[in-house]
Amino acid sequence: MIQLSTLFKILPQIVKWAFLKDDKKYLYMQKVAYQNAARNSTYDSKNKDDFVVGSYEEQNKWEDYDKYLMKYIDSTFQEKIALDFGCGPGRNIVKYNKWFKQIDGCDISKNNINNAKTNLNYHKISLPDLYVTNGDDLGTEHENYYDFIFSSIAMQHICVYDIRFSILTKMYKSLKKDGRISIQMGYGKAKKNSVGYYENDFNAIGSNGSKDTRIEDPNEIKKDLENIGFKQFEHWIRPVGPGDDHSNWIFFTASK
Repeated sequence: MIQLSTLFKILPQIVKWAFLKDDKKYLYMQKVAYQNAARNSTYDSKNKDDFVVGSYEEQNKWEDYDKYLMKYIDSTFQEKIALDFGCGPGRNIVKYNKWFKQIDGCDISKNNINNAKTNLNYHKISLPDLYVTNGDDLGTEHENYYDFIFSSIAMQHICVYDIRFSILTKMYKSLKKDGRISIQMGYGKAKKNSVGYYENDFNAIGSNGSKDTRIEDPNEIKKDLENIGFKQFEHWIRPVGPGDDHSNWIFFTASK
């Protein structure tokens, strides 16, 4: 049961959420959810107090990220610039820092971005460009700028199709010619509290696993990417990773 003092603190947020509509309603909920999770997390020591990533160290050890998310990354990318969409506290920026000249990050939560700065400082990594998004964009107006845009355990938490399509479109604009996206999402029908790929669940009252989307056919994402302008789509259906209850994960990539 929610304590009365807690209820009074969140009541203004509940009232505001109730009067918003469609994408604005969903994005407000998602921003509040991640702001609160990040506010209670710390990343300034080896033993992290993490409520955003979940299974932080297990995620770092999951080999499929190296094999599939980073499948086409080679030594030439040490002179190239990447963007981590939904970067959270910067886990992947830390992990893959040496693979690129620079990895920028963007996230819907300002608290996540602040935690990313703390995490990067702790690992003695120079701060890249870090952007707070509106939830349906990349937080930056860069066009034809990035060589590589990637995302893990982020897009599957957005249960509004229109918002995901907007994000993919902005990724395309931000990439250089021949630049590449590489994304992980949930795959299959088994996940509880998830909606189909094309659904717009604007009224969802939770994120980060409490209400997700799912891909049931690789052609769903392939069709969207080709309509946006992407080419050379590839995908891999893989075992589900740490802390998730989708049937499987899907990794997919495409080029501009």
